[in-house]
Amino acid sequence: MAKIKSINISGIRGIKDPLTLDLDKKSVLVYGDNGTGKSSVTDAFEWFFFDHIEHLSNEEIGRRKGRDALRNIFIPDREDGYIELQFDDNKLDTKKSIDSSLKPSSTNTSDEFNEFIVAAQSENLILRYRDLVQFIIAGKTDKLNELQRIIGFSEVANIRSLLKKNAGRIARTIKAANYDNLKSIQQSKIIENLGQPAYDDEQLFEGANKLIEPLELGIEIKSRKDINTVLKKIQTKEDTALLEQINFFTRIWEALSEVEGNIENIHESYKAYHTAFKELQKDPEKIKKLQLLALLKEGHTVLKNDVVQDDYCPLCLQEKSKVQLLQELTSRIEELEQLAEEKQKLDEQGEELEDLVRPNINTIDSLLKEKLFKQDEFAKLKEQVEDIKKSLSAFNDELKKDFSKTLGEPSKVEIDKKKIAKLVKYAHDTAKSLKESQAANIKFQIYTKLLQASNAYIEYQRIEKEQEILTKQQFTFEALYEDFIKRQEEALNVFLSMFSKDINDYYTTMNPNEKVEDIKLVPLKKNDELVGITIEYSFFDETRTPPIAYLSESHINCLGLSFFLASVKAFNKVNEFFILDDVISSFDRSHRYRFAQLLASKFSDYQVLLLTHEKEFFELVWSEVKSKGWLLKNFKWTKEQGTGIEKGLADIKERVKTKLADKNTDGLGNDIRVYTEKVMKRVALEVEAKVAYRNNDVNEKRMAPELLDAVQSKLSKSSKELKDAADIPKIKGMPMFVGNTTSHHNEFQESIEDLDAMWEDVKKTIHCFYCPDCDKFVSLKFYDTVEKKIRCGCAKLKYDWKK
Repeated sequence: MAKIKSINISGIRGIKDPLTLDLDKKSVLVYGDNGTGKSSVTDAFEWFFFDHIEHLSNEEIGRRKGRDALRNIFIPDREDGYIELQFDDNKLDTKKSIDSSLKPSSTNTSDEFNEFIVAAQSENLILRYRDLVQFIIAGKTDKLNELQRIIGFSEVANIRSLLKKNAGRIARTIKAANYDNLKSIQQSKIIENLGQPAYDDEQLFEGANKLIEPLELGIEIKSRKDINTVLKKIQTKEDTALLEQINFFTRIWEALSEVEGNIENIHESYKAYHTAFKELQKDPEKIKKLQLLALLKEGHTVLKNDVVQDDYCPLCLQEKSKVQLLQELTSRIEELEQLAEEKQKLDEQGEELEDLVRPNINTIDSLLKEKLFKQDEFAKLKEQVEDIKKSLSAFNDELKKDFSKTLGEPSKVEIDKKKIAKLVKYAHDTAKSLKESQAANIKFQIYTKLLQASNAYIEYQRIEKEQEILTKQQFTFEALYEDFIKRQEEALNVFLSMFSKDINDYYTTMNPNEKVEDIKLVPLKKNDELVGITIEYSFFDETRTPPIAYLSESHINCLGLSFFLASVKAFNKVNEFFILDDVISSFDRSHRYRFAQLLASKFSDYQVLLLTHEKEFFELVWSEVKSKGWLLKNFKWTKEQGTGIEKGLADIKERVKTKLADKNTDGLGNDIRVYTEKVMKRVALEVEAKVAYRNNDVNEKRMAPELLDAVQSKLSKSSKELKDAADIPKIKGMPMFVGNTTSHHNEFQESIEDLDAMWEDVKKTIHCFYCPDCDKFVSLKFYDTVEKKIRCGCAKLKYDWKK
């Protein structure tokens, strides 16, 4: 699995001059204010691996996979924008560039690299905040499609869909062809000419031999070749015109008999379509909702693709959480999709009717190509046949109507069966009459009957073979589909069980003791068909679904993050790194801390690129991962150079020490004050110093003087030894004055000497409470009841203490 050794980006998005991150396969924590170019790194990665930037691929920016907004606008046309990645496997090292014409190129075109990219495109490498909850709030069908894409089941689902589609298509073809009707017509022709049916060669030869007996040819028909020999022997050119007319009327009889046999199916199909159409049409609200569904889906797409970036509704422009808006849209779309299923069923009925009508129109079209229809004597007959075609085409005209039109009543659209039956009888009787007109010509009559019987038998055999093949295909596809469903669902259930376990583990790690547990991805079925996936969970010991019904935005985000991390564990087989771009914006403090612990403990084997613009979160994560070998980077941005890097300083103490060493007074007094507050909160906690009750959000913002007073009061009651050593009043004087005044605008001008002295006093006080040997503060948790002393973890630092 690949990890990244270095990243070099230039001329991409907000990164103008070359930006280099030497990672050496280590994780990195990046801090930068909004607009400093953190997300430009993410965009460059997405383009490198996926050849597009999805959130930039819209109508306003341009449709060329986001390339229109990819190049930094300040670089010269002669320079290329690029991202260069070096991996632990140097065979994958690549520089991907884009020139001023937006044409991309790559330095590595090897088969190994191409295979690597193809494999990487099926993995989860990037998570942005805007993508965090997409799976969680998606509809059941979208969840299924997304999950199948992630786990590589999309192709499996496509095969399954193809099997079902083919089975249905063949079934409709068989129904539309009405093979039994076609075979019956051919057998009628055989009986008409041989005086008996012929379902196999033996019956055909038996009837043919009886037919030719009067000719005393001395030939016994034992094969179809023999039939052709007899036909050639008894054929006469003088009878060609008459034979052409007989065949013409026989063809009319055959074609119209075929249509006649299909009329009932067509009428029944149209009645079903008409009923479904009227059912939808009689409720105008349903029609409006169907039209609204398209609008809601488009709105969902606009929000999902981040075309609208701020929290407001793009239609009414009212302020609203984008997550909440997506949740509501998803819920409404799912409700309306039940109505859409009715419309889909209607469309399917329309397609079935169209499939029934089409072959009959084709049959009439083929019939109208008979050359005798060009003769004036058959003009009226041709007109009657054309009227039948118009009757068939009327069904297609009805199918084109939308809900604003009135659909023709079945009784008004019906084909006139009597009219067709009359034409069928006329064609049959005319062909028979023409044959009998040559009663004296035995040879001609036998020739005509043998020829038509032979042709009818060949056609019967062709129809039966075609029906047999299609029926076998239908049975095969249906059997494959049923077995495929069983195997796919078994595999999916096994996967969902394992996958759900990881999601539940990560979620409960970030949300312990919150009565949301046993999270599962559960398949949904309808009529034995897999139609979607929902998220089920236990909420106060009751099974609930979906998450948006009961969970807050912060909890839903935790669930989305858990899904992504579980996906990384389950499916990232090529890359052992991933990017998290500002994913904790709506997380409260407790979730942020546990998320940092989750990354440090359960993803220590992965290379994580964690980007954030929130300083508090940055410092929180750094305190958790600094001992794990993570790197630290601060991003800055200038108009001249674009995005740049400065040394990251999450630890306030390190920041203070660096500024003192550089004699940099900028913000130094405030840093010392913040550090004092941070440490004294911990001291107050360990010695159980009491402060006045405040609301939770205010408790997090206790100021240094209040904390120092509380600790001093506690020490006065419990430990004179520690009170004297700490000398808290000393740092409450000039040091805190300097710290507070330098934190706000005023005329006091601090010097580096003042701040250095302030820092020394603060350090001396804090060192009285903190033991560097065991990295622990003195605490009542370590109280020695024998010696009556408060101490640190290793007991090297201890003081008398009265309880």
